[in-house]
Amino acid sequence: MVSISRPETTARPRTRHKMYALRVATRAAGRVAATGTLQPTRAAVGLVRLPLRGVVTSIPKARGRDQDLEISAKGQGGEVRMQAAAAGIADVTMKHDESMLKLSWSTGGTDTYPYVWLRDNCQCPLCFHSGSRSRVHLIEDLDLNARPRSAKVLGGQAVEVQWSDGHVSRYEASWLLPRAFQSAENYIRKPSYKLTPHPWGSELMEDLPRASFPEMMSDDAALLKWSQQLEIFGFVMVSGAPAEPGQVRRLAERIAFIKKTHYGEDFTVIVKDDPSNVAYLSGPLQLHADLPYYQYKPGVQFIHCIKQYEGNGGDSQVTDGLHAANLLRENHPQKYRILTSTPVDWFDEGSDEVGEFLKILQLPMICTDSYGDVCRINFSQPQRDSFFDIPAEDVAAWYDAMKTFHRLLADPKNCLHFKMTPGTIMTFDNLRILHGRTAYLSGYSARHIEGCYVDWDEVRSRRHVLEKKLGVNSRRLVRKEE
Repeated sequence: MVSISRPETTARPRTRHKMYALRVATRAAGRVAATGTLQPTRAAVGLVRLPLRGVVTSIPKARGRDQDLEISAKGQGGEVRMQAAAAGIADVTMKHDESMLKLSWSTGGTDTYPYVWLRDNCQCPLCFHSGSRSRVHLIEDLDLNARPRSAKVLGGQAVEVQWSDGHVSRYEASWLLPRAFQSAENYIRKPSYKLTPHPWGSELMEDLPRASFPEMMSDDAALLKWSQQLEIFGFVMVSGAPAEPGQVRRLAERIAFIKKTHYGEDFTVIVKDDPSNVAYLSGPLQLHADLPYYQYKPGVQFIHCIKQYEGNGGDSQVTDGLHAANLLRENHPQKYRILTSTPVDWFDEGSDEVGEFLKILQLPMICTDSYGDVCRINFSQPQRDSFFDIPAEDVAAWYDAMKTFHRLLADPKNCLHFKMTPGTIMTFDNLRILHGRTAYLSGYSARHIEGCYVDWDEVRSRRHVLEKKLGVNSRRLVRKEE
């Protein structure tokens, strides 16, 4: 049994340094065309109806043709914008009827910026953590109807906006110019398959999918049961691991091998001085999925609690993005369409174990495959870029849809809240499950978390090998059931 007293999150550690200036210049000059395809998931058909916590077998029947699309995101007027960057702002106009701020450049030309986007991207210390270049204000505090009380040009090189709630924001011309709104391409994903997922809400807490660390390490049947539960529910709590470093590596290598990222093979999350990432702060970590800027994003995540904060706070939050997406599609179809069709920029930049890196990827917040099934959720407030290549008039509707989706994700009816105890390991589908953490009082060594990733390809491969080894004949069982 797992001891749970009532999220855990691990936003990826990031360090950002001087590449930022180069990145802005590169993006302003026009985006580089990129080719990419996703590996979406197509649910297997004909799942055998056995108890949810038992070993489940299935037969994959999904068929479809692979679809590849060269995805290009081309900047327009790049050279003109680069020349204008040396100039400044000639005038600013508040257009309340359109909820836009209009800027006139000293070299000629104008750009408009939606109020909601400006408020979301305020660069002040209360809203933005400069050390990690991450947005830190809470989504629930974002006012979709925010509008300026006044706006003025400061020396031709910045705009100061005083909002209706009294908050003051300053935006530099050199920051605004490369972020001017432009159109972008849509995306097509390519299909695949997996065991039929079972969406869930907070009722899952009553019968949490569980596994034993010692049994998984020694018993192939226990490992098979874990892999099948993980594929169906997207979340399994593992108990009984030693409360010491190195255990996630042991478990991951029992399954296959660790997926290495630009942060290395495994990672540690503790409070640090002058952190380069909001994960190292003791404040709340909002619901998110890790590494949204990876085209081939690690599929399975492991989070091991080695030491837990003993006071109030540091609680884990876990929610099923598939369940929330289904609710959005059923109750807000237009907002679902917006989040599945609008490309969003995700990024990470800095220097770590492998040296300097700059990851940029454009994908919708909710990705669907060629069958229309949800295959990947991209959601990370710190790692959603301020570059947004869509028409300015479409921005407000996107934010409205995003806020609605977030409310569904965070709704207590859909989100699990618990406090991990030392020796427990959360294992979950990073393409589907979002996780977070409540704030706790600062203190060195007050909380110690270790984590790593394994690709879904390897987990599914291990399941197939174990099914064959243990004599699980899915096709025979399904035919018998039918």
